[in-house]
Amino acid sequence: MAPVFIDIRAMNRSDEVETNDLPASGPSDEILSQRLRELLEDVLEGRAPNAGHFCGNCYHPVAGEEEICRHCGISSSEVGTVEAVPLEVIEMHRQRRSKEGLVVRTFAWVGLTIGVTVALLPFVFGDVTVLTAVAFFGLLLVFYIGSANLANSVGDALGYRWGRSQFEKRWRDFIAERDSA
Repeated sequence: MAPVFIDIRAMNRSDEVETNDLPASGPSDEILSQRLRELLEDVLEGRAPNAGHFCGNCYHPVAGEEEICRHCGISSSEVGTVEAVPLEVIEMHRQRRSKEGLVVRTFAWVGLTIGVTVALLPFVFGDVTVLTAVAFFGLLLVFYIGSANLANSVGDALGYRWGRSQFEKRWRDFIAERDSA
């Protein structure tokens, strides 16, 4: 019988395993652990192979004969381990990062486009003078700083939420397919 996926975000770990077996950071609401996300970044950039020992439930890297997964708290005797993260999970992570970056870059480019347009207005409606040249570069600087801050705050937050929601939808489909096999 295939293992049943347990939603790690809703799980109370103190009911499942002793807290001294888990990292000090406590439960995470992320599906993939920080350690796995960093490993997937290295795999995608070609700095690490997709090989090792991973939890059969959440794919968190496990050390040696570690019995309890430090991320989801499930025993390896229940779900087993795998030798590589499934390619679907790697692709889901890549697409999540792509969606996050798309939103940030969109905020930055829209802000810069508005900035260039506004900065050109003194030249359109006035003569080319020292004052219009100073206004042009001053407006460019203001819009550059503004669009960078907007992209790194609002764009980052919206991109993170969108990427995560898309990842979670695909993860649920992946888990349903994995557990039905």
